[in-house]
Amino acid sequence: MQKLINNYLNEIITLLQPYTNKAYLVGGASRDILMGKTPNDFDIEIYDITPNKFDEIMKKIGAKGVGKSFFVYKYKNFDLSLPRIENKIGYGHRGFEVKLTQNEKEASLRRDFTINSIMINIFNGKILDFWGGVDDIKSKLIRLIDENKFKEDSLRVLRAIQFSARFKFKIEKNTIEVCKKIDLSDLSQDRIYKEFEKMFFAKYLYYGYYYLIKTDTDLKIFNKKFCFWKLAKIYTKNPHPNYFLYHLKNNYKIDISFFPKKYKKLPLKKPKLITNRFLYALSLKYPLKIWSILNDNCCKQWLIENNIYEKKYKPKNIDLKNPKKSILQEIKNYDKIIIKKV
Repeated sequence: MQKLINNYLNEIITLLQPYTNKAYLVGGASRDILMGKTPNDFDIEIYDITPNKFDEIMKKIGAKGVGKSFFVYKYKNFDLSLPRIENKIGYGHRGFEVKLTQNEKEASLRRDFTINSIMINIFNGKILDFWGGVDDIKSKLIRLIDENKFKEDSLRVLRAIQFSARFKFKIEKNTIEVCKKIDLSDLSQDRIYKEFEKMFFAKYLYYGYYYLIKTDTDLKIFNKKFCFWKLAKIYTKNPHPNYFLYHLKNNYKIDISFFPKKYKKLPLKKPKLITNRFLYALSLKYPLKIWSILNDNCCKQWLIENNIYEKKYKPKNIDLKNPKKSILQEIKNYDKIIIKKV
């Protein structure tokens, strides 16, 4: 593990070595390394150094401060920060009082789940695990650290769900019960969307879907109670980022207006009787590759053979006086062929 850390963090190790021997990989970076994954970003918490000296070092390398009150700097794919504790004093995700600390256990208490509370010393690879995160990774379990701290940020409910979908981890029973009690009304649409998008790309959608239901987040976000078995089989795969919302929308008629445009404009639902005329008409709007993928590669070979898988349908004869009518008539003139019955 130390060799892996050295490969990615050699520049930061060299930078900090003259000032401290206590700097730790924290959060998702330490979790990913212990799960055998390569982190995309590295959060590093630096101890035994004054705020003034920290600022001086950060300015020396041209790091960008991303929140003076939070003592955080961004440099390349590193987030470098001083250890802190947070206390809820106001409404929303900005209503926190932040103080510095030099106590590793105290600093780790602000993390959401045990799997994200593990600290790895970048100089010697020593692991600090105050809350049993290493064992929870081995057990594939998402478990909160402190109930009162956890409830201070309602976004953590959505984080639990997207972690389960990404890692195929179960959410611990008490954590589920705490999540059910948390009001999500303080979350902005943007914060909700950002967590959901991580699930849209996740491999194990049925885990996320299951815990969306178990934590009552379906009721709180979509105002509907979903049935796990209705979509469980469908969500055992995830061939496209639109897959989750496409089937959720078509099965429950949910309002997805708060999601960005790329998710709002989902392809038309697959009818029970699919004909060549339907596919030609639909392909006037867009190529049918994504529609086919979202419907388990429905009619793929036929779409490819008729050149509307990657391209839109091109009418052969258009009456310029009445183009819409002539195009629709051209499609109606095809002998009706049933491509598939659903």
